[in-house]
This record gives sequence, structure tokens and C-alpha cells, in this order.
Amino acid sequence: MDKTQEIMEKVRRIELQARRLSTATFAGQYRSGFRGQGLDFDDFREYRPGDDPRFIDWKVTARTGTPYVKTFHEEREQVLLLAVDTSGSMDYAGEQSPDTKREYAARIAAVLSYSAAINGDKVGLLLFGQQPHFYLPPAKGVRQSQRIVREILTAPSHGRDDSVETVAAEILRTQRKRAMVFLISDFLTAPDKKAIGGLNFRHELIPVRICDPLELELPEAGCISFRDPETQELLVGDLADSALRTHHTQAVQAHRTEWERVFTQLGIDFLDLRTTEDYIPALRRMFNRRSRLFAH
Repeated sequence: MDKTQEIMEKVRRIELQARRLSTATFAGQYRSGFRGQGLDFDDFREYRPGDDPRFIDWKVTARTGTPYVKTFHEEREQVLLLAVDTSGSMDYAGEQSPDTKREYAARIAAVLSYSAAINGDKVGLLLFGQQPHFYLPPAKGVRQSQRIVREILTAPSHGRDDSVETVAAEILRTQRKRAMVFLISDFLTAPDKKAIGGLNFRHELIPVRICDPLELELPEAGCISFRDPETQELLVGDLADSALRTHHTQAVQAHRTEWERVFTQLGIDFLDLRTTEDYIPALRRMFNRRSRLFAH
């Protein structure tokens, strides 16, 4: 099987799994976890004590001689934007991982996009970690979901990590209408509170951090060489050296903790996933938290 056939077979398997999960178990939770992103004008009615005076319609009030206010109903249709990292580091997979980080991201994106399609929402895609970025405008339907999976898996993988500032600016430029933005990445770039805060102010942001367990803690082994997937730099290290392994673990954890601090300070709900674990329970817990929040 050549590379193209192998990729298309992965696309087909991911699509079939996503259809089953979103139809059988997930679409309802998706709907309960999100609310409409705006208000549509409904009708006029007479002003009542306690009504917000900002909604008084002065033209109708002048014509009738009685104060009237505008009433609104919540706009149900919403826009889901999947911003997915396809830089070189996302193509890593450790020995215990069935998927690369990019394939794992594609599975998550597939379930979310198919759930959006079932609920009649629009879904769009932004791929970063390559230049120029790839942008697929939001649209409805299963065909849009199918294309999203294909684009994630077939995008060039030689790119380096983009800064969060660059990605946030691209989202703000391309997505003018308020949207639910899933930012799916390994977040190996430097934390940027200002960029993340600005993006979350305009849209509703849910970061999804993906890592491979071997990235968190190096195995005890001998002298090995490995190539940086983004810079192509060849590195050599002796993993029998416990001090080296300890230094790596501490550095990785400090970087992850700094990102978590940014999300927590901004009040952003985020997912932290490993490629060896089932992502569905974590998605369900997140949607359940949101549905309880909106119920109050």
C-alpha cells in the first residue's frame, strides 16, 4: 500500500468511527454543551418594570405614545471553528501510541465536526504550522466534515510551530462572527496570555492540548540520536544519564505548568489529552460541565 492509499484508508476509518460516535452517543451532549452565540429580533411588546431600557424602541414608542421594547430569541445556529496544529512535531508517535498526535487530533476534530453537522451548525477549519495557513470557511453538512478530516491528515508536515500570537491573529482575521473555537495543538510554543486572552474575548475558546507520553518522560536507554521534526536538526543524547532525563522532565513540566497557569488565569476550560488515552470520556466531561453551567 503506497503512502496515498495509506492516508486515505486512515481517513475512511476515522470518518466511520466519528459518524458512529457522533450519531450514537455524542451529538446530544454537543448540543446541550453549547448555546447560541447571539440574539435575533423577535417582536415588540409594551415596556414592563424591570425591562432593560436599552431595548426601548423609540420610533414605536413615539408612534403609539406607549413605551415599547424589542424582544429577542436566541440564535441556535452556531459556528464551530477547528484550529488544528499540523507542524512537524504533531507527526510524532511513541512506541505505545497507536496514532501520531496529528492523527489523534483528526479523530477529535472528526467527532466534533460530525456532531456539528448533525445539529445543523456550521464548521470551519484552520490549519497552522505551515505557510501559508490553510483556511476552510465554515459550512454545514457531512461533506464539510469529511473534507476537514482529509485536510488535517494530508496537510504538509514540514512546518515549524507558529507563535500563538500569529495563530490568534489569523483566527480573528478570518472568523469575524463569534464562534466556538477548538484550538488543537501540542502547545510547544511559548505561552502567550495576551494573545489567548484576546482570542477568548472575541470568541469562545477551548484549547485541546495533545501530548505523547514519551514526550513527558524519557525512557531509560543508552546513547540515541533523534531528529527534530521541525528543524531537521540531528541530536544525540545518552538516556542512561539520569540527570539528563530529570532535567528534561522538569523542563517539560515547567512549560506545561506555565500554559495551565495562563488558561486558569483567563478562566478558560481546556482539555489535556495523551495519545494513549480515549478522548471521548474527556470530551463528555467537558460538555457536561458546560451544560451544567448554562443551566444556571
